[in-house]
Amino acid sequence: MEASRFGFDPSLPSACKFDPTDADIVAHYLLPRAAGVPDPPYAHAVIEDDTCSCPPWELLRRHGHGGSDHAFFVGPPGDPAANGGRACRRVRGGGGLWRRQKGEESDLVVARGGRGGAELRLRYRRYNLAYYRAGDPSTSGWVMHEYHILRPKLLPGAVLSRIRITDKGKEERKKQQEAAAAAAKKVAPGPAHQPGRSNYLVDDHAAAVASDAEGTSSGAQSGVIPQGDDGNGDGGGVGETTGGYRTNFLSVGEGDGY
Repeated sequence: MEASRFGFDPSLPSACKFDPTDADIVAHYLLPRAAGVPDPPYAHAVIEDDTCSCPPWELLRRHGHGGSDHAFFVGPPGDPAANGGRACRRVRGGGGLWRRQKGEESDLVVARGGRGGAELRLRYRRYNLAYYRAGDPSTSGWVMHEYHILRPKLLPGAVLSRIRITDKGKEERKKQQEAAAAAAKKVAPGPAHQPGRSNYLVDDHAAAVASDAEGTSSGAQSGVIPQGDDGNGDGGGVGETTGGYRTNFLSVGEGDGY
């Protein structure tokens, strides 16, 4: 979806999408929160709410994302083993549930200050879940990815969730919208984003805390290479990784790419 929907600079062209990779999500959005940064970067792009408080379409609509394909959520920290270990999560106010499909673990290398800086190696897990309506044995077309940092040990229970609608869900949503429009005049949703910082920068404090937890050194110099779609049609966009990049403290690569 357009980056402006998530609080990024509204002057960005609609071609500039916010569709972060797993590495982006862990390094830029989960790591600062797991490290206890009091004012995490890009807070405007992540919603604080319980993902089991209502069905996913209502959750997105509640926060002005009724027409979005995905949104990102954080909730109160809990026991990561309990959160990740539960195969089913009952959803209040709808009778449905999130059912876990599988989990995937990956490694991530974060270099403070770019190449040549102190490296921090992360191990994270992504749990994949599908939403089922009450009494319906087939999936609804809504999925959720939950991200947990396994190593180093940081804030217990720090979890970031991405809720996304699949093509099947989009077809059903379209039918529901058409039915609602036929029954009554459609009401426009509320604001699509909260005001916030529009530049794609990350605070160095999260890496410092994580480095201390990992036992690595710190103090590298900062440098910025901004992310964004330049309109040339190559698919680059805010939060997307195309082979590795640097921010003012991060140079991210998957596995042993660095």
